[in-house]
Amino acid sequence: MKRRCPPILILMQMLALCLRTGGSSSSRRIAKPAATAFALPTIHRSNSGCATTTTTRMHSTAEDAKPAAAAASIQSTDADGDDDGKGGRGGEENYAPPWSQPQSKASSSRATRFRQHVNPLSRRYQMNADLPDGWPQSDFTNVNLPLYLDIGCGKGGFLLELVGRRRRNTNGNIILRDDDYMNSTKTMYEDTTSEWLPTSCDGMNYLGLEIRPQASQYARARAEKRGLDGTLSFLGCNANVDLDRLLTLYRKSTTTTTSIDGGNDGNDNYRRPAFVSIQFPDPHFKKSHSKRRVVTSALVTTLAKFMREGDVVFLQSDIKDALEGMRERFVEDDGKAYFDECSDGNTDDDGGEQQEYGMRNPLGIPTEREVSVLKKGLPVYRTLFKRKGNVFKS
Repeated sequence: MKRRCPPILILMQMLALCLRTGGSSSSRRIAKPAATAFALPTIHRSNSGCATTTTTRMHSTAEDAKPAAAAASIQSTDADGDDDGKGGRGGEENYAPPWSQPQSKASSSRATRFRQHVNPLSRRYQMNADLPDGWPQSDFTNVNLPLYLDIGCGKGGFLLELVGRRRRNTNGNIILRDDDYMNSTKTMYEDTTSEWLPTSCDGMNYLGLEIRPQASQYARARAEKRGLDGTLSFLGCNANVDLDRLLTLYRKSTTTTTSIDGGNDGNDNYRRPAFVSIQFPDPHFKKSHSKRRVVTSALVTTLAKFMREGDVVFLQSDIKDALEGMRERFVEDDGKAYFDECSDGNTDDDGGEQQEYGMRNPLGIPTEREVSVLKKGLPVYRTLFKRKGNVFKS
């Protein structure tokens, strides 16, 4: 067995080395940057000089590193979304909206992977998103149109397929990339969009909202690449923070282009969310995380404020508890006052036992998540609400 050297001997050997060389190698590594930055004198071979100079330089280096370390910490938490907004130094002014970060080169890559979860209650996700200059005119050719609003659009596959297919059906000159998802949408359901949406694709604008910054940037790049910009747009934001502001801006906007029926009487009823879908949102399984769910009482109130009689809210999830959590918000308080549930008589009837919340997909175009779930033989839970005719009371 090896004999362990007593600590006092190790300390004495280090001290002797310091005296012979004018400071340990680690001391020189710490002191060297400080000497370069602040032009401090070099270390002398004396006990007091060595100890005093080294201590001074280490202190200066550490003090100088604090701001850089703090900035790196803020940048790191902004990027990964783990900060919960509690504690910390510097205040809110040190945080920038996560959607303000420049678009990464990987955003246009088909194989790009994104975070699956973020905390919508964290400090930076409670900030207003930075909108393009002149929004919504900057994103839509004609703003005198009703709006299809998809809250929690992910990478935008559903809206890209919806708009691309409807425009292709209208003028036949849009060719979309053939992939597994789009092949599935062609055969899985019958396209019934004309029963719920204007006959022409150009009779409506389409907007997807997504809280994950990189996913929203990726979706926006996809729309531009496929030539669907001007009709379809994506924004990165927290819907529970920005939805009222976005819909207010959309309602107040106007263009000289004619509206749906060829006229423009100045009625802002055209500039409203006529169809809203919330599909497969993050279920936030933990009881303590239920407050993070996207459908809140405030969100329902905002939709009731801007929607008109007969306008539709479509909800679906592969998690029954998540669907019921969303549904509860629409059958209580403002939801009960302004919305009626209308899923009866629209069920998937395959001759077997009827599934609870088993209505058909009203549009006939599944999301990417929906395709994956149904291929595994798992159920999808759906319900649908329509806006009542009573006037919203602020």
